[in-house]
Amino acid sequence: MLTEPGAERGGRRLSQENETGLEASARRGSSGYEPVRAVLRAFRVLEEVNRLGQARLPEIVRAVGLPRATVIRMLDTLEVADLVHRDPDQAVYQATPKVHLLSSGFNFNLWLEAATTPILLKLLRRIGWPSDILMLHGREMVVSHSNRGHSVIDINPRFVGMRSPVLGSASGRAYLAWCPEEERERLIRIVCNLQDQRRIRAEIKHTRAAGYGSRDLALPPKVGAIAVPVMIGDRVACCIDTVFLPQVTTAAEVARKCLGPLREAAAEIAAEMSMTVQTRQDLGFLALSTP
Repeated sequence: MLTEPGAERGGRRLSQENETGLEASARRGSSGYEPVRAVLRAFRVLEEVNRLGQARLPEIVRAVGLPRATVIRMLDTLEVADLVHRDPDQAVYQATPKVHLLSSGFNFNLWLEAATTPILLKLLRRIGWPSDILMLHGREMVVSHSNRGHSVIDINPRFVGMRSPVLGSASGRAYLAWCPEEERERLIRIVCNLQDQRRIRAEIKHTRAAGYGSRDLALPPKVGAIAVPVMIGDRVACCIDTVFLPQVTTAAEVARKCLGPLREAAAEIAAEMSMTVQTRQDLGFLALSTP
């Protein structure tokens, strides 16, 4: 999950984070060779410098939980690589623009597909109805990945890239209901006129009480859906829905049978995304990475 800047970084937490790094160093890559621990430590230092923005040496030492001399050597190495800059006047370290090049080859959609396909397939086996992962893009929710292609139920198989309005879609309603208040108010001002805002706020209240967003059946195509948010900290990273045929069942019945597994899938996706998303700013990067 996300950690707010300035959050507690006491000894227990530092040791837990350091243990995580040691666990990573104990793993082996695809070639079977042991990882180079010094490289892992350097990446850990770079990660913290990037997260902190501008930081003095004692802050970085506390953050990474490594000996001071080790951190200094790692910082010097990162300076030589032009990934970290030290301001001699203020004695602070910060990441350089070259750090952005490290992610320039990262394709979020390919990563999302690889990370979430096992989760979506397991969900499909459990509930039978197909599901999608959707991300906010402007005024719309966009399908980024889906298990519809593996479902025996043929519901609009042209799914990836499909767009639904924030207002009226199950995922849009879930997004509005669980995103932070400031973001919610901004979105409401964007997607609806002043006369409709009271009704939208009532819908949001109803959605939160129900525990899921439900699709307005008047929207084309004529399919039903329920959706829940995938939360990273207090932010909605994306939403996951379950799509059904309204002539076969109802949203309430689907929720009764499928809401538990859907929430479990959302939690698993959040855990996967949390490994990639380290800061609030990264959530903005994810939004820019979608279609």
